[in-house]
Amino acid sequence: MKKSLLLFSSLVTLCLCALPVKAADLKIGVVDMQRVFQEYYKTKEADARLKEVLAGYQKEYQDMMADYQKSVDEATKLRSQTQDATLDAKVRDEKTKALQTKVTELQAMERKIQEFNVTRRKQLDDQSQRMRKNIVEEITKVITSLGQAGKYNILLDKSGMTLNGTPTALYVDGLSDISDDIIKTMNANAPKGGTAPAAPTTPPAKK
Repeated sequence: MKKSLLLFSSLVTLCLCALPVKAADLKIGVVDMQRVFQEYYKTKEADARLKEVLAGYQKEYQDMMADYQKSVDEATKLRSQTQDATLDAKVRDEKTKALQTKVTELQAMERKIQEFNVTRRKQLDDQSQRMRKNIVEEITKVITSLGQAGKYNILLDKSGMTLNGTPTALYVDGLSDISDDIIKTMNANAPKGGTAPAAPTTPPAKK
């Protein structure tokens, strides 16, 4: 989530007219990109899918660890038997060879578990980035469309942060906040009974 929001933080959507305009004639609006992202129903669907994938990975990992622990227990038992003076020397030799084999198996299992963790983590990160990239693109298209329809010259992300760690919009007064309009448009096709939030209850933006 933090990585995607950093992307939003650097996003300043500009809807500029083809011809230069005077500063007094500029129509400037603001958007709360963080809120738009969080309230978009596809974001919640994507998060739900990622949680399902993560749960599947965790189940695989737990199964692998259960097998590994079983082998560890077997190796511990074999090691104990190799040191059991009551056993025949020939039997102890057999147990020693079995222990060596078991230790080799454990080392292979450890490598497999490590590779599994690295691979699955990368797969999950890649899937998360793809989903969020698609969502960002969809939101950007809606913002551009509404910005053009509303004849805005500039739309600023009021939730964004600059590279210096300061808000993109340091001071906002009397500017139209079209976040509600964007959220309403983004969730217009949300499945009935789905994850789309209720209609915003905030007062309409100033025009």
